[in-house]
This record gives sequence, structure tokens and C-alpha cells, in this order.
Amino acid sequence: VRKVQMLNGVSIVRSEKVKDELVLEGNDTELVSRSAALINQICHVKNKDIRKFLDGIYVSEKETIREEE
Repeated sequence: VRKVQMLNGVSIVRSEKVKDELVLEGNDTELVSRSAALINQICHVKNKDIRKFLDGIYVSEKETIREEE
């Protein structure tokens, strides 16, 4: 089991609608991006032939919530 410590202000939730999907949320886009990068780095295949592994981490949607004026 691999664990990643999320940065301050970033929350992570397992999606109920889509299998094997994680949703990262936070106010600071830089911290959310860095947290996603940490997850990506920890999930790299090590000591195996990477051509056999088609799984990976992909961005399915980016969204910015804007304040109402």
C-alpha cells in the first residue's frame, strides 16, 4: 500500500460514480496540482516492464470555481 500526505488545504475523495477515480479539491491551484503530482510520482511502476502496464493516472476534468460578483 502506498500512501501520500496531502498538502494543507487539499482534500481527496473517492468518486462514487466512477470506479478508480479520485477527486482532489482545494482553494489553491498550485497545492492541488502538487498533490496530484505527488500521487502520480508514487504510482510509477518500478522494477517492471512498463510496456505491460497500461494503467496510469490521467486528468479527466479541470474546473475552477469563480466567486460570484
